[in-house]
Amino acid sequence: MNRIMKLNQRIEKFDPYSEERDAFASTIFGESMQLAFDPEGRVVLPESFLSAAKLSEQATIVGKGEIFEIWEPKAFEVQAKRARELVREKKFHLKGDGQ
Repeated sequence: MNRIMKLNQRIEKFDPYSEERDAFASTIFGESMQLAFDPEGRVVLPESFLSAAKLSEQATIVGKGEIFEIWEPKAFEVQAKRARELVREKKFHLKGDGQ
């Protein structure tokens, strides 16, 4: 919920009648849903999520700080490779001083 509140604060900065605000609000809030849990405490993903992510028997869960993503394993391999290449290309360095 905290993440949704942060996104809402950013969306609220758009002009209230702008196409961008409407697009972000419709996509983020209109397509989000509270997930259910099964009796063992596992998250149950709706069929629409499974279909959109092309998930079947296996999934890769990727932690990204405050969020996590669920990927089809082979698709994530491709994404991870692209991400590593981008990091090398941009000579990305994490700095402790916020830069």
